[in-house]
Amino acid sequence: MGSPEREDHRYTNEVQHEVTLTRDFELAATEVTQQRFQALICCKPWRLGACPGCPVESVSWSEAAAYCNALSRRASAGACFACEGAGPSVRCQVAAAYAGPKLYDCPGYRLSTDAEWEYAYRAGTSTAYYGGTNDPGWRVNCAAVDPFSDQLGWSCANAANRAHPVGKKQPNAWGLYDLAGNVWEWCNDGYQAVLSSAEVTDPWGDPEAVNRVVRGGAWDYYSRGMRAAARAWYKPSYRGTRHGFRPARSRPDA
Repeated sequence: MGSPEREDHRYTNEVQHEVTLTRDFELAATEVTQQRFQALICCKPWRLGACPGCPVESVSWSEAAAYCNALSRRASAGACFACEGAGPSVRCQVAAAYAGPKLYDCPGYRLSTDAEWEYAYRAGTSTAYYGGTNDPGWRVNCAAVDPFSDQLGWSCANAANRAHPVGKKQPNAWGLYDLAGNVWEWCNDGYQAVLSSAEVTDPWGDPEAVNRVVRGGAWDYYSRGMRAAARAWYKPSYRGTRHGFRPARSRPDA
């Protein structure tokens, strides 16, 4: 997890270290769309305009957690989050039974951990992007389209100031789409700014953190945010047009 110090345009919060994940998990092949969100939750939080196949955006961390709970109910699985309220006013936290390292034991749907997300993105690769690497000059350029990153996802260089329907760009080797660009994806972890270089097993973030991790870059950000190791953070109450999510689940048979 993380990036080597020689990687161009890396951030200081990407200290490279070895991570062991002891539980198999599933991750949705695409970001949750407006259509799926509305069908399960019923409200319309998006602010970029109606686009049923586009990723739902302007959702807070809690709204993403509430959606995961709704998926769990539909699957008759235990809820991973304790939530109060509904719609934009919903407030969620990890259920007490699954707090800390017990998160991996939750039988229902949840948000991926920071480490799980990067593991899924890489799909066995070790390059800056799951599709390889590109000319470093393009990674902080919104003025022209980079042919390399254009194949992978939507950034400020090719998105024309909006999110786009999911599943239209090149997936990674495991068939996962839009991990690079389109919308930043909420992760479960409390944001940990300084990652240790020591090996860790089943990490779950900083329990004292106020902010939550987001991953993958977005339609309004440079392609450097589309790299495997790029990590950012926002308050869990933030509802920006660049924020979406995809559900995860520990494998029931793992």
